[in-house]
Amino acid sequence: MSEIDDIEGGETGDGLPGPSGLTEAAVAAGAACLSCGGDARGAYCSSCGQKNDDLRRSSFVLGRDFLRDTFGFDSRMWRTLGLLAASPGRVPKDYAHGRRSRFTPPVRLFLVISFLFFLTIGLTNTLFVGVEVKFRDPDPEALDRAIAEAEKAGVELSDAAKNGQCSFQGQFRFFVKEKDLENDRERLRACLGDVRDDAREVIAESEDVAVGEDEGLEAEREQAGEIVDRVFKGINWTVANPREFNDAFNDWLPRVLFFMTPVLAIILGLFLRRGVLLFDHLVLSFYTHAAGFAVIGLSLILAQFGAPYMGLAATVVMSVYYIAVLKRAYGRGWVKTVWTSIASGVLYMTVLFAILLTILTNIVWQATA
Repeated sequence: MSEIDDIEGGETGDGLPGPSGLTEAAVAAGAACLSCGGDARGAYCSSCGQKNDDLRRSSFVLGRDFLRDTFGFDSRMWRTLGLLAASPGRVPKDYAHGRRSRFTPPVRLFLVISFLFFLTIGLTNTLFVGVEVKFRDPDPEALDRAIAEAEKAGVELSDAAKNGQCSFQGQFRFFVKEKDLENDRERLRACLGDVRDDAREVIAESEDVAVGEDEGLEAEREQAGEIVDRVFKGINWTVANPREFNDAFNDWLPRVLFFMTPVLAIILGLFLRRGVLLFDHLVLSFYTHAAGFAVIGLSLILAQFGAPYMGLAATVVMSVYYIAVLKRAYGRGWVKTVWTSIASGVLYMTVLFAILLTILTNIVWQATA
């Protein structure tokens, strides 16, 4: 009989599977490995490396241990957070080069800090993004010129447009409270209705409408009109229901930000390749995202106490922090570091905003179905 057969075929004294010759007393004393029967005086077997623990526990204990191991703040967590703040770039550099026992693993830290970040958004009743529409008083001369050009082009303007009541500008506001959004919803609804009607009239009179398959002019006009109705209905819904809009958006945001961690690692790999592995970039990306969550979360808390310009402050802090992280972690010169920070940051934000814009568009489109 082979050695493998001996190991697989043996049983302990109470009928539990185990290596040949493994006694119940040895198992109870923790002196023998449960897998190979080798010497296991410590936590791990000196022969096969398996942890000397059968992991047989109740569901309650397993759940408790999982929550404690995943979200618990131990000394390593505090040490990691302290060094991330005091010495940017040191933690990812040390962790990626094997000095790991002193630090919380990057993925675990990311999960804990991101959980606390979204919890802070919920507790502070903060909207991640809101749409604010500001109406402007028209310039009489500019309004007269616009009316004259419209009449010359044969375009009939609505009364609201002729009176300049629908001159407005929309903008996104991030990390804002719903009560701080200044929107005249009734006026906006009326203006959007007038603009929609004007657009439908243009479509009805147009001889060149290309929407979907070639189903005839009248069918294409009808499809184009439905799209126009849905677009304006979506704009009005977004402004009028910021809380519902953010609830739908927040369902996607954690997944997007988790997805962006390998994206940042790949982007960094485009600029930093000599002597650096993708693993190094991944470690740095997770730690940097965790630091970003912490900075933005802290700025939200300070904003609750009336601290001004917290959004701008968080942006500046993270920009400087990112440069410092790359400098210490990779040891490149300042010119190379600053150039890499700017280029990788622009690429990262481009990808992020493209994804977020796609999600926002889909949310609005689905809400008006």
